[in-house]
Amino acid sequence: MPEVTIKIGQRPYTVNCPAGEEPQLQMAQAALDAEASTLLAHVGRVPEAQMLLMSGLMLADRTLALEEKLKAAEAALAQAKTAAHD
Repeated sequence: MPEVTIKIGQRPYTVNCPAGEEPQLQMAQAALDAEASTLLAHVGRVPEAQMLLMSGLMLADRTLALEEKLKAAEAALAQAKTAAHD
């Protein structure tokens, strides 16, 4: 399993990554780094654990909101399909 160095909030981290999963890891790194950069821009320097926790929570919040939108869209689609069959 290759080791990959990523940067989150201007701090380097070395992580193990299954072979072939590097592009997915880079996309995840970019998303987490974007949240960390936003946090650092607003708050300034924060302890590493707090930066990672807050960045993860912001991503989780965004993910939950998107999941709710997806559920609403799926329900609307199911309703439209039902109406089209009637």
